[in-house]
Formats: sequence, structure tokens, C-alpha cells
Amino acid sequence: MRPAPFKEGGQALGPLCLRLARRWRDEGQRWFGPAVSVGILVVVASRIGDGALASLREAPADKPALWCVFVLFYLAPVTAEWIIFHRLWSLSIRGVAPLLRKQIANELVLGYSGDAQFLLWAKARLRAEGSPFKAVKDVAILSAVAGNLMTLALMAVCAPTLADAVSGPLGHALAWSVAVVAVSSLTLFGFRRTIFSLPRRELAFVFAVHVLRISAGLLLLAGFVHVLVPDIGFRGLMTLATLRMMLSRLPLLPAKDVLFAGVVGAVFGRHAEIAAATGLAAALTVVLHIVFGAATSLLSFGDAAAEEARP
Repeated sequence: MRPAPFKEGGQALGPLCLRLARRWRDEGQRWFGPAVSVGILVVVASRIGDGALASLREAPADKPALWCVFVLFYLAPVTAEWIIFHRLWSLSIRGVAPLLRKQIANELVLGYSGDAQFLLWAKARLRAEGSPFKAVKDVAILSAVAGNLMTLALMAVCAPTLADAVSGPLGHALAWSVAVVAVSSLTLFGFRRTIFSLPRRELAFVFAVHVLRISAGLLLLAGFVHVLVPDIGFRGLMTLATLRMMLSRLPLLPAKDVLFAGVVGAVFGRHAEIAAATGLAAALTVVLHIVFGAATSLLSFGDAAAEEARP
């Protein structure tokens, strides 16, 4: 007759564990966003210590077209994603701030940490049709697919130039990039019917916007380099675009713009102007990460404090 109390206790223990699990889940979701924001602020502070702001003095002040091209280059990914989520969720212009924070977190903290934070922001503040997770997931996957296809196309076009310019450890690193691109593309293609959740029409729209975003970004980067180095030819610009896309496919690497500047310096060692131009682009990217990262992180803390103050 003694097992009965144990059974009753077990039945009571189940709901208690479930409530605790839900509470831990809710607390984790509540603090994940601020944690990513703190991570952004920490990285921003470390980059300020490295003297990133001093790079502003190195930029030529007599070329306003340079600044306009670079600002457009920096904002192209955020603009494209705002267009996508405006169509999917009717996202207002206020959604630009969390999208900026997403981009900066992915670049500075850890890949896809910004996507996770943006998902929690959307779940808390938006009344999206269907699950926000499905839309964020599909947009991220299609971004990777578009990037992979664009990278493979550029590598096919620039294969002879890359074979002559890249060798040694750098060649091995870029070979890993090729492997990552090929394997991930084949995997996503093989499981496409079970991975995606959005309707085909929406998927086509998202993919098209990502392709345009990547193309516009590469053209703007080429324009930035061309303003600084007018003598660079089409072949050099294509090589730069290919190297950037190949490095962008490597997973879990923060500050890829800085890495890109280093690779360009190794490949175009005899052309100091090209290496200096990409180095300036990397430094200016860090500067804008600092400015927008600090601003959007502080804004997220303000929003969280306002929500806590509500009855």
C-alpha cells in the first residue's frame, strides 16, 4: 500500500518540473537579448581601444562620393532585410534598429546570434502571421543559399586568376571555403522540401531580394575601391569580389571585413593602394559597427526598461 503516495508525488512532480522548465525558458528568452546587447557593447569598447576611430582621419575628406558609396554599402544588407520583413510582417520603419543590431551581432559577437535576438524581439513586439521563427529561419537560409550560388558563380569566372594569385596556407583556407560552399549548398538543396516553411511565392521574393542585395553590395564595394584606386581594372575588381564572397562563406568567423583586408593584402601585395583601400573599408565598417552597435544596444536596454515599468 506504500507505492500509492509515491505515485501521487510523481504525478505532482511532473507539473512542477514543467512549470520550472517553462520559467527557465521564459527567463532565458528574456535575458538573451540583453546579453547579446552587452556582448556588442563589450566588443565595441574593445574596438575603440584598438583605435578604430582613428581610421576616420585616414579617409580622404575631399571625396564626398567615397562616403556616400560606403554608407550605401553598409546599409544595403539592413535595407534588403527590412524590405523582406516589411512584406512578410508589414514591419514598420522602427524595425530598422533591431535589424541593425542583428547585423552587428552576427558580425561582431557570433554568427546567427543576431538572428536569435531578432527572433525574440519579433515574438515580443510583433503580431506576425504564423510563426516568426519560420520566417526568420527561411530568410536566413535563403541568404546563405543566395550567397553560396553567387560565390560559386564568381569562383567559376575568376578561377584562372585565383589559381595564379592564391597559394600556400591561404590557398588551403580558401579551399575550405569552397568545400563549405559546395557541401552546404548540396545539403540545403537536398532537404529543401522539409526545410522551408514560407509559400513558394514568398520564398522566390526573398531569394530575389538577397541576390539583388549581394550584387548591390559587391558593386558598391567595387565603386568604393575604384574611387580610391582609379587605375584598378575589371579583373582586379572581380578578384576582390570573389575573395570577399569566399571569405563570407566561412562559418563562425567574426570581423570578416578585417580578415578580408588581410587576405587582399596578401594577394595584392604589390599593389599597396588596393590593400589600403580594402583596409580603409574594413576600418570604416568597424567604426559604423561601433556607432550603430552602441546606439541600438542602448536603445534595446531603454525598451526593456520601459516594458518593465509598464503595469
